[in-house]
Amino acid sequence: MKKKILILCIFITPIIINQDWCNLPARIKTATISQSNSSSEIQINAEALKRIDSIVRSGIQSKAFPGCQVLVIKDGKTLYDKCFGTYTYESNQKVTATTMYDLASLSKTTGTLLAIMKLYDEGKLKLTDKASYYLKFLRETDKESITISELLLHESGLPAGLPFYKLVVEKNVNPVLNSTNKPSEPVKLNSKTMKYKYDWVSNIPTNEYSLQVSDSFYVQKRFHQAAMQMIANTRLKSKTYVYSCINFILLKEIVEAINGIPLDVYLDKEFYIPMKLNNIAYLPLRKFKKENIAPTLKRDFLRNGIIQGFVHDPDAALLGGVSGNAGLFANSRDVARVYQMLLNQGELNDKRYLSKETCNLFTTITSANKRRGLGFDKPTPHMPNSPCCDSAPETVYGHTGYTGTCCWVDPTNKLIYVFLSNRTYPSDGTNKLARMGIRTKIQEAIYQSLK
Repeated sequence: MKKKILILCIFITPIIINQDWCNLPARIKTATISQSNSSSEIQINAEALKRIDSIVRSGIQSKAFPGCQVLVIKDGKTLYDKCFGTYTYESNQKVTATTMYDLASLSKTTGTLLAIMKLYDEGKLKLTDKASYYLKFLRETDKESITISELLLHESGLPAGLPFYKLVVEKNVNPVLNSTNKPSEPVKLNSKTMKYKYDWVSNIPTNEYSLQVSDSFYVQKRFHQAAMQMIANTRLKSKTYVYSCINFILLKEIVEAINGIPLDVYLDKEFYIPMKLNNIAYLPLRKFKKENIAPTLKRDFLRNGIIQGFVHDPDAALLGGVSGNAGLFANSRDVARVYQMLLNQGELNDKRYLSKETCNLFTTITSANKRRGLGFDKPTPHMPNSPCCDSAPETVYGHTGYTGTCCWVDPTNKLIYVFLSNRTYPSDGTNKLARMGIRTKIQEAIYQSLK
């Protein structure tokens, strides 16, 4: 590849593209990146891109999050790839490129939606199909006519969430697990103490108690069926837009009903393994050590102790860690590769994973209310609380995650932006990350660097 020489005033400086890109001298105002697979060039304002550093450090200093990964790719080339901070505020363990984060709802589009797209691609489901065709427990209920497209657009009429945890807890007494191990510490929920029902929860795994929620915390395998029945028994509301994790929990059930294998196994087989992704997984502790994973919480109302390597979302946790709404862990580079495949219209490294037609359909359709795409979130430039910055074009698609994550793809500018953090540590009560607008400020800095 021929080197490009940048000439500024009376001196000549060679530009080297690597992870230290944002540490270039301040005198270098613009740079030209040569493309190895194209004659096109990327003009970058290095000073504007360097603003990301100060935005991130401001967030860490304000304790909006203890650490993060930020990755920016344009035209298949890495413009910015940095890690900041530590795993926790009290820890000296630094975030590295291989650190994995709980993606939270970013799992919806990085995991579950890929499976739906693949099945659509293969003609195994249609967007107009009724979910009840695949899920018997929805038949003869008011949810019988919900379609797959309504689930994807969050227009099913289902609520935002359901209290699955009520299946396993009792009120007004200290929680005790049903094994001979010592009882857990008292837990408060809505100012009331509770305990686990003796026949639903165990300290040790058995054939019956096979759904692991955290260390020494297992739930009866019949919990899954009971949770699905809770969905079936829930009264349906009007089919207007309501963002709902229940929609994607049902989409996961549909994927498994069609394939006959767990969602995580299917995604590994069809996407993650052939794409050579080494730092992405559901139930990551089966493959990785805890020190490879940033903790997400010190303690929640269900579990005592630090939550690290187990999904933060309580519904996904009680469902065994593999759920349609959450459960996927990854680093920024593997997340970016998934979305690079989508940006490439289904192809990565000369291997096709999805057809161009399927990618175009799912990434371009926007609901009539202009709020969501087919599973993907979208910018809402003319509405309050847009998930994207002002400069993001309406063609952008992606998703955010409750734990402090996001990935946005801009097909107009061939741009991918990934931000992963554990803003929920030590407590998820106050979302300083959102209040400070860290993710959108970084995104705006990226667009300013392209001007």
